[in-house]
Amino acid sequence: MKNDEFVRLVNGKPWKNRACTFEGMDCWGLVVLYYRSVMGIELHHLEGYEAGKDFVTCYEGESEFWVNQPVDTAGCIAVFYRGDVPSHIGIMLTPTKCLHSRGESGFVRIDSSLALMKVYSKVEFKRYGQV
Repeated sequence: MKNDEFVRLVNGKPWKNRACTFEGMDCWGLVVLYYRSVMGIELHHLEGYEAGKDFVTCYEGESEFWVNQPVDTAGCIAVFYRGDVPSHIGIMLTPTKCLHSRGESGFVRIDSSLALMKVYSKVEFKRYGQV
């Protein structure tokens, strides 16, 4: 699937806690679907994620598979923090646009990375270790 097709398919879909389907997804589910559908990569996926563990617990178990990069590039992930705690994740479509599934009662949408950086205290950009 091409990047544009994926974006059209998921944009506006409802946020659903611990979901990883095209009918609904949370922020990590969106990343998993993107890498599976667009990049052809099956990400390491912790069992605890579907079991309802919190985002931080799941992220800590997954973060070892990702490599920091100094700038945002298309296809990398953006990890957003509240204080020192990672609390949200999205996919950078361009250096200025982030596709993400935002919180309860939210939906998948594209926002400016600059606008998101105003909501969160810091952001890290990462690429999957095998990419």
